[in-house]
Amino acid sequence: MDAKQLDVVVIGAGAAGLLCAIEAGKRGRRVVLLDHARKPGEKIRISGGGRCNFTNLHTSPDAYLSQNPRFCVSALSRYTAHDFIALVESYGIAYHEKKLGQLFCDGSSQGIVDMLLAECRHANVAIGLNTEIEQVSRCGLNFRVRTTAGDFSCTSLVVASGGLSIPKMGATGLGYEIARQFGLAVVPPRAALVPFTWSEPQLALWGSLAGVAVPAEVQSGPSASAKAYSSPIVV
Repeated sequence: MDAKQLDVVVIGAGAAGLLCAIEAGKRGRRVVLLDHARKPGEKIRISGGGRCNFTNLHTSPDAYLSQNPRFCVSALSRYTAHDFIALVESYGIAYHEKKLGQLFCDGSSQGIVDMLLAECRHANVAIGLNTEIEQVSRCGLNFRVRTTAGDFSCTSLVVASGGLSIPKMGATGLGYEIARQFGLAVVPPRAALVPFTWSEPQLALWGSLAGVAVPAEVQSGPSASAKAYSSPIVV
């Protein structure tokens, strides 16, 4: 089967995939955005309790934890939080600061999804939903992506399929599989943004305290005595 020739194929129609496809399209690249979901931007829709906490006024490299602290410097300097805020304002989307620089829509997060889809249309980005990725391969200088909607050939392949955070919404390990296929090292994934995780003996010892708030003092590091915080902790 002949593959459709493109410049860029983006796998994953979440926030990262949508914005990447938009920027590539603005540069005159022929772009297709593929996702196995029925709708794009589902995590955007549910974020912030349905009001989308779309950025933070204090976004900066020192707020990120990484084995390579400078990894995000280039990206955050080339496209800042204020660049995205300007885009939001150009679409007349009302928003407010909740706390510590967190910006939320006044109304539904669907406004952010609609904005990104409108930007895709302006940038001539084709979007293929309900499309399963069956195989990714390298053919000379190009990538070939075999899908349930046909084959695509491209010079640039972007994998923005996310992680395993919400399987009920269709999250899969596709991105990890593609990374391993091309010899990229993958750090074993672990659950994040979750409550305490305990071993069975620990659960037996502390489980009965679930839901109990107690005053506690927490210390950390060699100079912990100077960095002690006293606050109620909910178990």
